[in-house]
Amino acid sequence: MDEHGNVSCEVQEGRLNEISHQSILRALEHRASQYKCKEKISSVDDNLRSWAHDETGTIDPTLLSTNRSTEMNERVALVELQEKVRVEELGISDEVLKVHGTAPATKGEGIIRLIYENANGFSNRLSDNKKIDKAKEIHDELNVDIAAYCEHRLNMRNKHNINGFNKLFKGGEAAIQSVVAHNTHENIGRVQEGGTSLLLFGPLTEQLVHDEPGKDESGLGRWSVMTLKGDGVQTRVVCGYNPCYNRKPESSTSYQQHRRYFITKKGDLTCPRTKFREDLVSQLKKWREDGDRLIVCLDANEHIYKKSIGRTLTDIEGLAMREVVGAFTNQQVGPTFFRGSKPIDGVWATSDISVCNAAIMPAG
Repeated sequence: MDEHGNVSCEVQEGRLNEISHQSILRALEHRASQYKCKEKISSVDDNLRSWAHDETGTIDPTLLSTNRSTEMNERVALVELQEKVRVEELGISDEVLKVHGTAPATKGEGIIRLIYENANGFSNRLSDNKKIDKAKEIHDELNVDIAAYCEHRLNMRNKHNINGFNKLFKGGEAAIQSVVAHNTHENIGRVQEGGTSLLLFGPLTEQLVHDEPGKDESGLGRWSVMTLKGDGVQTRVVCGYNPCYNRKPESSTSYQQHRRYFITKKGDLTCPRTKFREDLVSQLKKWREDGDRLIVCLDANEHIYKKSIGRTLTDIEGLAMREVVGAFTNQQVGPTFFRGSKPIDGVWATSDISVCNAAIMPAG
């Protein structure tokens, strides 16, 4: 947020999915490494020498050593072939391994950079925590100001989850603030489906309004909120998770957790997915009527262009928000889950948010 209270957002979204098959992780991580900040040097493993990729993932021959270029080209070709075979064998769509938009480069002056991902579960331990370490590496490399993670799957009231997100994600001297929400009405265990969170880094933490609600007031952890204020302008950043439908009443899924709460506490038989949309949109409209600017990071678990949540957020007679990646690139986004066939994740912003770059990065 600059001296005029204006927010310029770069938006990166994807999914951090902890998949049991290590071949998937290797294939996705290697492909994702091709799209790091432009002209940043990457390596395949400790035994390979470095080479440079441009923003398309293509090797730039001008950056290769002349006397070693043949060897490196052979090594690169071998790695690419192995990766291609792994991806094809596992049936992963090549579309989810490509950058949609322009990969983020060095962050410009006055830019606020935000990333959003579906974490598909975090571990609460401080050591040997590969997913947290990977997330911190991304924060550092991209100089992230705001990170939104849904479906962290942590019951933060469980006695074994002793590390708060400030401690988990602390990686240097920069100040850090976090909001973490989960269902407080059931104590299922250390791991609890669902959950949402937001992290704020560096100087932007000074603009955080601490006396504003930071969580879905139902106590279900359906969304987290951070309110930023500067020069009389107020911006709310929201991270939300719409539960997948599940028909088994005894299950520990987010859907059934929410259903049990609405039936037993509220006497309400409405579908939890419908309640999520109605409650979130109602809250967003109230904030908008108060003049707040809005950024909403959301796992909708439904088609973000064709189904109700996306259409409601972008309704010009209502919130009139933009799905920022599609709006910036002039092309609707494709699948946002490595096994998926449709876009179910999105970032939306009101028209008074200035978006200077937006992209979906490869899974992994």
